Amino acid sequence: MVFTRGMRERLDRFVHPSGNITIDMSVDGSAVYDFCCFGVDANGKLSDRDYMIFYNQTESPQHEIIYTPSDNSAQFVVCLNRLPASVYKLIFTVSIDGSGTMGSINSHDISIYQPNNDGLSIKIPGSDFLQEKAIISFEIYRKDGWRINTVASGFNGGLAALLTAFGGSAQLTEEVVSAAPAVRATPSAPAGTGKIILTKTAEDLTRESLAKINLSKDVVNLEKHIENLSKTVIDLSKKVDVDLGATQARVVVVLDYSGSMNCLYSDGTVQRTLNKLVPLGLTFNNSGLINVYLFQNDYMRLQEMTLDNYEDYVIEVVKKSGYRIGGTNYAPVINAIVDDFNLDYTSTGIGAYSSSDYTVIGDPTFVLFITDGENSLYDKPACDELLRRISTKNMFIQFIGIGDEDFDYLRKVDKLTGRARDNTGFAAMLDLNSATDEELYTTVLEEFSMWLKGLQ
Repeated sequence: MVFTRGMRERLDRFVHPSGNITIDMSVDGSAVYDFCCFGVDANGKLSDRDYMIFYNQTESPQHEIIYTPSDNSAQFVVCLNRLPASVYKLIFTVSIDGSGTMGSINSHDISIYQPNNDGLSIKIPGSDFLQEKAIISFEIYRKDGWRINTVASGFNGGLAALLTAFGGSAQLTEEVVSAAPAVRATPSAPAGTGKIILTKTAEDLTRESLAKINLSKDVVNLEKHIENLSKTVIDLSKKVDVDLGATQARVVVVLDYSGSMNCLYSDGTVQRTLNKLVPLGLTFNNSGLINVYLFQNDYMRLQEMTLDNYEDYVIEVVKKSGYRIGGTNYAPVINAIVDDFNLDYTSTGIGAYSSSDYTVIGDPTFVLFITDGENSLYDKPACDELLRRISTKNMFIQFIGIGDEDFDYLRKVDKLTGRARDNTGFAAMLDLNSATDEELYTTVLEEFSMWLKGLQ
């Protein structure tokens, strides 16, 4: 649905307020534009300086709001249910940095959506304004739940004036004004590419992941893995020219539960591997959770893996699931993931990543599929057809073949024809136990990075 100035509606008509909501804001114009979210109280005043989210403060204290800037555009990921009660309203604005007026822009566009919901869009024409330096774009506020109001109102001052209007202190206003030129200077492109400008460093990614950990024992257990993953993410971002560190994704781990895998569960190999995969959830989604499936001839969806249960996941969740060891079929579990998450078909339009003929809308689903054997003869054609059918969905599957199996089928699948887009990767790893963090994370993420970039 397209909203225009003055329209108000319940937010839950378009998205689920309990989940992460993605908000894309952009301006078609010739100036430089600053995007901001103000978390204000019931009196319309800034409830806390930590809830002014902009280019110099990109996250709120509990990661309820995360801001990612780009060229004359910005993305906010918001979790409304985690906001403190003191934040009554979120006000989203755009202002001009430097000369120019809002009357000269072509349009100001906003999309509010989730992976499984169409959401809504707002289109604000420049003809609605004259000499204003800012636009109060829209607001999300509490009233019998959460509601949205398309304000689309011009504002005479710039970002500093907006801050003052919302009750920001003189000291904070001075900090914003004085910090702006230094912070917003264009960073240098990474060596060796000359293209991508990364929004986060490895240290940023590590700090963000560790901030989601509450218990000291988990910090001790996971810190080195998190550091190694963050470094790998940045290295791959530079290599592939895609900002992998800014990616939000649902992470799904699929584990082979056929007879030949039994020893790997018993000797702790699977548990140690899961421990290394926990940082993927912390890095790629705000909740930090990982969805887990077992498969043999059929499949079972297990309890999500979180910081609360990862340490003994094999013993306490896998072994107690009652699922029996069996054969090896890939298609049933892949089809279940698509159905369980109601993955949207993609189409040309506004999206996070795009190539000339394909656009990914919303956050992708990244599936890590671990197996030690070939699927059955009758499953192969079924899997071929399924992968072709879902190649227009917002989902990438990275197959990891472990052990000394030839994996002829998975090698062929990696080059499967008849797909709208290459939606799978394959890598062979002889021994999960001996793989370093760098080897594991690079194997897991390299082809996913290329899929995001649209190179495959």
